[in-house]
Amino acid sequence: MSGENIFFTPKFGVAGFPPIFFKSEYRKKRANIFEWLNSLSLDWVELQNTYGVKMRDDQAIEYRELAQKYNIGISLHAPYYITLASGDSAVVARSIERIFQCFHLAETINANRIIFHPGHFLGKTFDDRSRGLEQLIDVLLSIKNDVPKGIYLYAETAGKRSQLGSLEEIVKICSSVNYVKPCIDVAHIHGFTGGSLTSEQSIYDVLEYIENQLGTEALQDIHFHMYPVEVDKNGEKKHRAFHDIIDNQQLSLLNDAATNIYYPRPEHFIKAMKRKRMTPVIVCEALNSQEQGAQIMKDIYYMEE
Repeated sequence: MSGENIFFTPKFGVAGFPPIFFKSEYRKKRANIFEWLNSLSLDWVELQNTYGVKMRDDQAIEYRELAQKYNIGISLHAPYYITLASGDSAVVARSIERIFQCFHLAETINANRIIFHPGHFLGKTFDDRSRGLEQLIDVLLSIKNDVPKGIYLYAETAGKRSQLGSLEEIVKICSSVNYVKPCIDVAHIHGFTGGSLTSEQSIYDVLEYIENQLGTEALQDIHFHMYPVEVDKNGEKKHRAFHDIIDNQQLSLLNDAATNIYYPRPEHFIKAMKRKRMTPVIVCEALNSQEQGAQIMKDIYYMEE
């Protein structure tokens, strides 16, 4: 496997098993997710290991074979429990163990992308945050010689300001650790920054920053999460579907209908991505409608040709 960009077209897919999958004719067996996605003309699935890596090797081999048969890419989402910036050495040790469990599953299932959250840090001040980030980088560097060849960790941008994972912090992690690449959760950046991604240009500016800091090649290696999000004073509040409307009309400024929808928007994202001539993996985490959101983005991409 290689971390180099091998895609000539973007790949659109889903996070986990969307609710509608369990109402479909494919519902009797989870392994049918690959055939189901293929029937929807989607390209990718991100398997969620958010509460622990529990998949058996025989199941992983079955998934690997079905993914190849139906031409579906696989990425893995690591457990939420990974906290490399903890002040408790036992917590850090368990976090490293979970990372290596992900490495094993990735090798078995033939996935080269493992998404992880940088997580919480000890304390609340800017200095605490900086120390937490440096500790996280040091821990990742300490295991670099044991990382399987061709498998990459993707550090995900955070949705809440109380967590590590600002865009700038993700860039620093990626520039410091050569086996870590950026997972840009566009909705998380929107939440983290208090709702800034409301236009094509605002998303383009994010991509421009990444290119300026990490180089043009980094743009092709980005892994995206994309969906709309509800925002409050702490950042991300709740995932939303692309068709969700803010029902409290008092939130509408000057009775402008555009303020009654949740951001970021698929058309803004796709246009910004195409301006940068990117062909990334795009995983949709829209509320209970992952497959719909992925199809919407794929349709927009090809309508814009």
